[in-house]
Amino acid sequence: MDTNYAPLLADPFLYVNDSEISARIGKVKTRGYFPTRGTTYLTEEVISYGHVSVISLCANAKKSRVSLNHAHKVYSLGEQIQVQVDLYDLYGNRKLTGGDVLRVWMENPETAASVSSRVSDHNNGSYTALLRAAWSGSATIKAFIASRKEEVVLSYMIYQQHGSLWTVLAEFRANNLTDATACSVRQGNSFKTNEWCNFTNENNGYSWYCKKSKIKQLTCDTWSHSFSANDNMSFHLNNTERSILDWPLAALKQDVLQSSVRVSVGGGPKGVKLSAPSTSCSALPAEMTWRRTSPNGYFHQNKWHSLLCTDTLPRTIDAYRQCLKGRRLWLHGDSTSRQFKEVLHSILRFPSHSDRHVPVTDTDLIHKFSISYHAHELPFYHGPRHFKKSVNQAQYIMVDRLPNTTKDIVVLNMYAHFVFVHPDVFRRHVQRLVPSVRNLLARAPNVTIAVRGPHAFFTPMRGVLSYWGNLYTDIWHEEFASLQDKIVYLDFWDLTMAKPSQNIHPNTAIVKEMVHNMMSLLCFRK
Repeated sequence: MDTNYAPLLADPFLYVNDSEISARIGKVKTRGYFPTRGTTYLTEEVISYGHVSVISLCANAKKSRVSLNHAHKVYSLGEQIQVQVDLYDLYGNRKLTGGDVLRVWMENPETAASVSSRVSDHNNGSYTALLRAAWSGSATIKAFIASRKEEVVLSYMIYQQHGSLWTVLAEFRANNLTDATACSVRQGNSFKTNEWCNFTNENNGYSWYCKKSKIKQLTCDTWSHSFSANDNMSFHLNNTERSILDWPLAALKQDVLQSSVRVSVGGGPKGVKLSAPSTSCSALPAEMTWRRTSPNGYFHQNKWHSLLCTDTLPRTIDAYRQCLKGRRLWLHGDSTSRQFKEVLHSILRFPSHSDRHVPVTDTDLIHKFSISYHAHELPFYHGPRHFKKSVNQAQYIMVDRLPNTTKDIVVLNMYAHFVFVHPDVFRRHVQRLVPSVRNLLARAPNVTIAVRGPHAFFTPMRGVLSYWGNLYTDIWHEEFASLQDKIVYLDFWDLTMAKPSQNIHPNTAIVKEMVHNMMSLLCFRK
């Protein structure tokens, strides 16, 4: 076994009744980077020692069923609705183990209303989803198999053996010569270190290694650009494993359960909805944003309504300009951060000069504010376009460079590019942010800092699972536990569960709601 990624002992919340796996639990005594708590994802023992089943025995959406527990003819506004989901395989046999991840939500297309649920796994093929009746009228409850246990086990096996699901390449250039080699967060063979360029320093202290070019003139110091072979898995997989990775490439509707249930909610005229607490979002204590409240909001008429606080920020260009006046909004991270920037440009009506992953700061000289984007450090999967190695920069560098007098708004974000590598990597990158953020808070009393948590999405491409978002949410919470009274947590999980998106990049309408929720929490904080 690769010593870089030895099994990491987590709390034994088992999702399978596999005696071989169970027998091995407790024998591993290595410290690890998996969260110490959490019941919404598989433990590392299970995914380390799990096995990949034949396709026909995996959960099948057509055969699986949704039903109401303790059904009422009419539910009251705000009442809890309990749903049971039973999973079956292709042959109609009941699944007897857990570990599959389900998304369950309630919707009414007529009023563009939807709300997500909290799902519990009973480890026997049955799941319970708890929803809250957020509006009066009718609604349909639907379920989706977000990821199967076999997908997660296979992904983890690839992390262990190959370091990454996708491949990042380094391009070396010198004297009209060019070559490209594969890179990784670890050296592929610890006994052949002379075959690798160690670019950890160039990656701001985070581990990064690339194979040396076989062209002698292209030494390590001639590395100039990075790009990636997205969805190109060069390692060997058997037919079953490749079929499992190809599940996301099938039609999305294949994983939405054909079974659904309809409910009626009373409580007044059609369209009456739950009200939010009286506390304004700008006055909501930062630590309250880190609390696990589900659902933390719902959609109605395509607008997100928070259940944590009252949104007092007008959805107007003037309100946004007033919030940002004299400040820079730092939206560093990945392409979803750039989506936030682009939506703000459309709302604020000033030109954007974004060019994919190239760093950019755009300034509105008339209204005196700026918005900045910078791609985070490697691992970062640029796609086929070749980008200069300087386009990637660790977020702690930006944090450390801010002056003591800053009044800026800083939104930290890492997620999408880390679903391709071992979760250890994500935690190490988050850990490095903490001292820089703590120092900035101590020396810059007027700065506003937020962490943008993971969002949910339907699996859009091979190997891309938002399953890891639940785990990464816990890592953010654990590592920033000592700073939660000073930093706002932007929790978009329920928002993106309520309006399921097939793409890892939410559509513009969803991003607008995410942006406004962010602004309502960060503007004019008291």
